[in-house]
Amino acid sequence: MKKIHIILITFLLTISAPTYAQKTKGKTKKQLQSEITTLQKEISNANQLLKKTTKDKEMTLNEVSILENKIKQREQLIKACNEQIAILDEEINIGQNNIKSLNSDLSKLQKEYAKMIVFANKNRNHYDRLGFIFASEDFNQAFSRLRYIRQFTDARKVKMDQIAATEKQISSALEASQQAREEQTALLKEEKAQQGALKKEKEELNAQVAKLKKKEGNLQQDIKNKQQQTQKLQKAIDDIIAEEIRKANAEAERKRKAEAKKNANKGKSTATTTTKTKEKGMALTPSEKTLSTNFVNNKGKLPWPVERGTIASTYGKHASSVSSKVTVTNNGIDIATTEGAKARAVFDGEVTSVTKLTGANTVVIIRHGEYFTVYSNLENVTVKRGDKVKTKQNIGTVHTNKTEGKTELHFELLKEQTRQNPANWLSQ
Repeated sequence: MKKIHIILITFLLTISAPTYAQKTKGKTKKQLQSEITTLQKEISNANQLLKKTTKDKEMTLNEVSILENKIKQREQLIKACNEQIAILDEEINIGQNNIKSLNSDLSKLQKEYAKMIVFANKNRNHYDRLGFIFASEDFNQAFSRLRYIRQFTDARKVKMDQIAATEKQISSALEASQQAREEQTALLKEEKAQQGALKKEKEELNAQVAKLKKKEGNLQQDIKNKQQQTQKLQKAIDDIIAEEIRKANAEAERKRKAEAKKNANKGKSTATTTTKTKEKGMALTPSEKTLSTNFVNNKGKLPWPVERGTIASTYGKHASSVSSKVTVTNNGIDIATTEGAKARAVFDGEVTSVTKLTGANTVVIIRHGEYFTVYSNLENVTVKRGDKVKTKQNIGTVHTNKTEGKTELHFELLKEQTRQNPANWLSQ
């Protein structure tokens, strides 16, 4: 009786099977795969834009910018591939340790089960179930013996289930490990190919920059002219938005005074309503506040202002790749796209300005509450001031410079008159 009790307790304590959890740091495989797919698409877009440049044709400054950006994307792609390879390395190591541990568990379970079978066979005659129960001195002892027999039977069944489950886990772990190895092999091949492409692109960039540097004087003047156009565009945008802010605040003040007069006529206290308060920024109606909030909530998820394109010039100040004497300042981003591409609104809003500017063609400004988006270098514009637009609605065609052979949209994003980096707001 005591011996059976001890053996049952020992077996019952070993019923629970161990569990394993994989932990990875940083981005997940799914996130990295999404990033790789996006980068491959962007590189493909850049290749199409550069396809028209043959070996006999010298690259323009615009095409050099596209190539520079493509190289950055290629480097990001290689980095993402290496990160995914590292995750697969970790998966393979964890899988091998898991398989080793499961095999050890299986061996223990099989030994324990064998001991149970041996014990049951040895004591089959000595402890005949019915005889064992009827040999009890009283009812309580008989009940206890019956319970032990049931527990022993249950423990054997649990141990058999554990063995089957562990064997299944081993099979799954082996399959997962094999799949991870295959994925890693494919990625290593891809990474090697990307490294080769990157080397060629850098060589091409260096060759093209060397050619353009021979015309450094002309290029400096071109960049200077473009910066002057940028300054004119900035002033025009600032003036338009400043006027919008003035009008919004003036309308809010008019409503405040009308409400104060109405309250005064009704004999209500006007001590607080007639005191003019200084507006902080742009006065917004409730619906405009909601629109602003929705716009902010979509940061990093806004659609691109063109369906397909690649960033030819990034936001902020950066040195020219051709002339170290020139620093380029970009108040937004320049997106190179294909001829005939349509510009589209990145969010719901109201067209606040449609203006023609020298060097910028037609400029459309859309208001989204206290936020503004600017679409420059358009033609055949299909919207006018006051129009309500929806997300992804076409607003015009991006102008193509036939001389340089480039189709480029200049896009800006502002909170009132404070410029933001549009790349941080657009979907990746």
